[in-house]
Amino acid sequence: METGLAETVAVSPEAQAHAISKIEGIVALCGALGSVISQEIEILAQRRPRDLKPLLETKNRLTEQYQAEMADLRENPQLVKAAPPAEIERLKDATFLLHGILDQYRTSLTAAKTVTERLVKAIGDEVAARRQPVKSYGANAQFAPAVSAASQGTASIALNQVI
Repeated sequence: METGLAETVAVSPEAQAHAISKIEGIVALCGALGSVISQEIEILAQRRPRDLKPLLETKNRLTEQYQAEMADLRENPQLVKAAPPAEIERLKDATFLLHGILDQYRTSLTAAKTVTERLVKAIGDEVAARRQPVKSYGANAQFAPAVSAASQGTASIALNQVI
């Protein structure tokens, strides 16, 4: 007959201390990584992408550590099962907060990428438009042979604004 009570597993104090220590390390790592990424979001919002470079090494190092810790937890979930439920909730909250920051970062990067792509396209379109030969009508009301800077050589134009 089932009593409806959750099965309680006896946990040694050493295992619990190790689980709490592991959780504290991951929570601190989430906080540090979230802080660096938040700085990058602020830099992108201020349109100063060159200022991202000093943060790159730190972000990469923290990201690798985070990925290693998460892989370790996926392979060995018992590493944190010995922790009190409040500590496990703290870990979930920290990773949830980090994922929220990562979503903001993804949005910022997408916006910056879109602006950059549009700028490059506009410049390319303008260069292509300027390279197209000038079409003009000849004496017989037909299009004259295309005249381009390449076929004529380069020419200077001076504009005298005095009338």
